[in-house]
This record gives sequence, structure tokens and C-alpha cells, in this order.
Amino acid sequence: MEAPAKSFVFAPLYNEAPKPGEPPKNDAIGAFHPGMSIYKKLYEGMGKEVVTFKFDNTAPAARRRQSILDKMQQGCGTQWYDAIVYFGHGWKGGLASAGFNNDSREALTDAIWQYGTPGVKVLLYACSCAIPGGYAYKIAQDLNMFANAGMEVYGHPSVGHSFTNPQLRRYPSNQGETGETVCPDGKVQSWLKLMKNEKSGFWAQVPFMSREEIAAAM
Repeated sequence: MEAPAKSFVFAPLYNEAPKPGEPPKNDAIGAFHPGMSIYKKLYEGMGKEVVTFKFDNTAPAARRRQSILDKMQQGCGTQWYDAIVYFGHGWKGGLASAGFNNDSREALTDAIWQYGTPGVKVLLYACSCAIPGGYAYKIAQDLNMFANAGMEVYGHPSVGHSFTNPQLRRYPSNQGETGETVCPDGKVQSWLKLMKNEKSGFWAQVPFMSREEIAAAM
């Protein structure tokens, strides 16, 4: 595994407000923050740098986006990021918690291009961003100038747990808009077991492992 020397990780600060009649939600504190903490502990434990930012998700979308881009720039310093990591709500058309949609996607991918290494990994620990033709695919298309240098975008094609959702796709791919299924052929049960273990950090290591290393871990 080639661990990222430097990562930028962002997630919403507050639990999402419930709709009228719904019980309180525990999404940020119960899932997004623990994911951020596990990722940070894993890679800082390897001597790597992890810049984290919990943005105010109650602010207007434009302000949320700008705060994230500002922090990304401030945290970069003299060393580019090997990974840009998002924990939050997502959908086919964007990063819902962060306020990024297709209309504002260019601002995000421009920042990744400016502050990321050519081999940057973009990790979207959010629901549905990797639905065929969705946000993960479009980010990879925007960053296709890095495609031959190792740039990859990872996302989930379904609704599920932020970071242990076993349905994981990789872009760019010869599968086009559908993306490449990361789980090795014939290894579904082992994959499910490893991905389910939140604290093991396997889910956070997968994007930095080769296909051979992933298969061997099964």
C-alpha cells in the first residue's frame, strides 16, 4: 500500500436537522465524525499528515463551499494533497452536506487540480455519488488530465453507511459511466466482512492499495 503523505478531509460539523415529525438525526456525530477520526488516526499513526475541517453545514451553500475551498488552500502550504476525502451526505448530482452540485463542481475540481498531486485520490464517503454518470464519474472526467498519473475517484453507487458501504466504485474506468467495482471477483463474502469492520480501517486503505493487494487481503 502506498499511504497518502498528506490528506485533506472535510465533513459537516452538525447533525442534519430532521424534517417535521422525524426523530433527531445522528449522521455527523454518529458516522461522519467517526469516519474522519478513524482515517486521521490511521494515517497519522503512519507518520503522515492529515488536515481536517468540519464545516458549518447550517450556513448557506455558497458559504459552505467557500469555507471548504479556503481551508483546502490554507492547509496545503508547500506540500500538495495525495488525497481529498469527504464524509457527508451525497446524491447523484453532488455533495449535499457541502453544498457542491454540478453547477459548482468546477470550483471543487479546480481546487483539487491546484492543490492535489497528479496521482490524487478523491474519496467520496457519501451515498449515491457513484451512481452511473453521477458526481464521482464527473469529477474523474474533470480531472482526466491526471488520469495517466494515477488519479482516481471512489464513491458508492447506493444508499448506505458513509464509509463501510461495501458497494464501492472506482473511476476512471473502462466501464465508463458505471465505473469499476472495487471488490475482487469471487471475493464478495470476504469483502463484506472486511468492509463491515469500521475500526479496522480497511475501508480507508483500499483506495491506496493495488488490485493485487486488495485480492490478497481477502
